[in-house]
Amino acid sequence: MRPTDEKPPTMKVFNKGQVVIPVALRKKYGIKIGKEIEFVETAEGILLKAAPKERADESLTEKLFGRFARFAQGKTVLKKSDITSATEKEFIQEWENDTTN
Repeated sequence: MRPTDEKPPTMKVFNKGQVVIPVALRKKYGIKIGKEIEFVETAEGILLKAAPKERADESLTEKLFGRFARFAQGKTVLKKSDITSATEKEFIQEWENDTTN
């Protein structure tokens, strides 16, 4: 923890709402490119927290699973394995297209 008389780092907010997290803090908390950050509202303002390890280790399919449920009402229910399979097939197809062109 930093001494109470030391001023916390200050960063500017960029045009898309982006804020740069200082390198020392990224290293200290293991925040790497692509890592998710949680935004928690507190009485003092906004607290940024590195996502818990168990959530950070999820695959993209697991992170997205259920996010679009409201758009799927009345449609065939897909299982996680269906989504994974479709994602893999699309990736392979795109990769083959890129390598033949």
